[in-house]
Amino acid sequence: FNMATKKAEVSKASGEENGEELDVFGDIPQARFGHTVTLVSSSKAVLFGGATGDTGKYIMTGDTYLFNILSKTWAKLSVKGVPPSPRAAHHATNVEQMQMVVYGGATGGGSLASDDLFLLDMR
Repeated sequence: FNMATKKAEVSKASGEENGEELDVFGDIPQARFGHTVTLVSSSKAVLFGGATGDTGKYIMTGDTYLFNILSKTWAKLSVKGVPPSPRAAHHATNVEQMQMVVYGGATGGGSLASDDLFLLDMR
């Protein structure tokens, strides 16, 4: 997903340079870097965190978006319980259908690294 153009880019597995841009719909996340996108089912991926800004002052984000691959639609998720604090440069992986673990990352406020571990359950 190209955050600048707000289009999904599909590349061919052969490694050819010519991909395809797809229009996407819904609540499209703002441009960011240092985020993760994790496949949580055969047709859904979750974008978490990252940092925004391009002037040397970056703002860590803790928002969570679900992308439906089939309908090409973004939706912002509301997290219940204790959500992960805003962070970038973290790791995330799928552990079960519609569940993912978020680990570590830079949390801002002078903290360069974190060893926090969170489970996001979207069932």
